Amino acid sequence: MLLSQSFWLQNIYAAAFRVQALLPDMAVVELDGRRITLFKGRAPVAGLRLISADSYEAVIEYKGKRKKYHLGNQPVQTNYPAPAATAEHHLWPDNHGMYFTAGSINGVGTSLLLDTGATVVAMNIHHARSFGVVLSEQTRRLNVKTASGKTTGYSVKLKTVRIGNIQVNNVDAVVLQGGYPERVLLGMSFLKNVDMQRKNNMILLKARPY
Repeated sequence: MLLSQSFWLQNIYAAAFRVQALLPDMAVVELDGRRITLFKGRAPVAGLRLISADSYEAVIEYKGKRKKYHLGNQPVQTNYPAPAATAEHHLWPDNHGMYFTAGSINGVGTSLLLDTGATVVAMNIHHARSFGVVLSEQTRRLNVKTASGKTTGYSVKLKTVRIGNIQVNNVDAVVLQGGYPERVLLGMSFLKNVDMQRKNNMILLKARPY
């Protein structure tokens, strides 16, 4: 299950929930300790209906009232404040201690698994196609050792990798044949461009000024 920023919000209807992940037409929220996946166009769950969602914000309806939310339930404002000097992104572990987050590659929303043991961002060939990554006979091939054994990989460049308001351009990546990894691995070719701090079980990523 996807995880991302998780600041509690007590909304105007006294229903406490937090938005954990956002993808196109889907939002994952936690309500009173229960994790709920909302899909656009489906019936309400626990009184919450998803009207629309992308990788950056969602419109959620409760008791006939609609509001916009960013990850972590930060309400979308009409008049935006001045941007922070440093872009930040928070990650919390799931029940297995793994750090998932919603993000985007080449502008396409996806789920990412933070993996400091991965040298570069890694994805399977199906992910690559959805991100518009084109492989050709000229694409450099690699012999890659994974948890599932040895396989063929392809060295590529990603135009953009973004999580929250942190974006890195021209990121090295590897595309693997088959269905491994199931989730895109957010490896060191992205993480080397940010400062990473651990606070208890939360990981804080900060963009480095250029």
